[in-house]
Amino acid sequence: MKDNKFTRRTLIHSAFMKTAGIVAGALAANGCTSRATTDLIYKKPEKPKAVLWIGGHSHDFEAIAKIITDFLPKQVPIEIEVVRDGSFLDSTKAEQIDVILMNHCYDLAEGVLNAKQKQNLLDLVHDGTGIVAIHASYYSFTDWNEYHDKFFGARFIRHGKVDVILEVTITDKEHPITKNMDDSFEAHSELYQSTPIPKDCRILAYSKEKGKVESFPSVWVKNYGKGRIVNILPAHWPDTYRLAAFQKLIAASTLWAIRRPKK
Repeated sequence: MKDNKFTRRTLIHSAFMKTAGIVAGALAANGCTSRATTDLIYKKPEKPKAVLWIGGHSHDFEAIAKIITDFLPKQVPIEIEVVRDGSFLDSTKAEQIDVILMNHCYDLAEGVLNAKQKQNLLDLVHDGTGIVAIHASYYSFTDWNEYHDKFFGARFIRHGKVDVILEVTITDKEHPITKNMDDSFEAHSELYQSTPIPKDCRILAYSKEKGKVESFPSVWVKNYGKGRIVNILPAHWPDTYRLAAFQKLIAASTLWAIRRPKK
């Protein structure tokens, strides 16, 4: 399996290097600079493989998944599969996943993931599989400290009213994810509050309830081993996933997260 995995990634990297000049303009349109090209995208012979992991309570995950699987492959050259439990982590094909998009809401890991699945997830990301963690997945698994410490660096504390409009302000326009985004956008959601964001995380955006003053970190990036992680707190309601600005944020985050370590 390791030989096949190595061959796939080597072919992808080789094919990309031959076509880098052709795709430079397209990458710029996605908020990527030419110097970051090899970090942000793969080219043929294979598309990067993505998993969208949904499930749990208090959210319309099926509606959200339908929206994401419609718009994301049109903006990012990926193959995306929707999964509804952790069984995908048992497959020998799991190590071929380039990025895991997570939007689930489970109170506890117990009963959802067994010990082997938990370790497999940590190992995949440490070895280079990216994570785009959207909204409720930041709350999930309150009994699993490694999930929060390794992937997010901080933990959910509370949220405000569920049915409010958030003003999301981009505060770091130098990062490839947010470089070409508008300075702000609105999201129909609830305002998540966190423990302090550690220094090994890079905060890209803050959010506040519309009409109020106090804001909190709402988008940040982190590395775990060779894996890149993007944490996106806004967007409880499906209508936010239809907004062009929010779709652009998810697409750019996916492009950034799928970078694999060079062989």
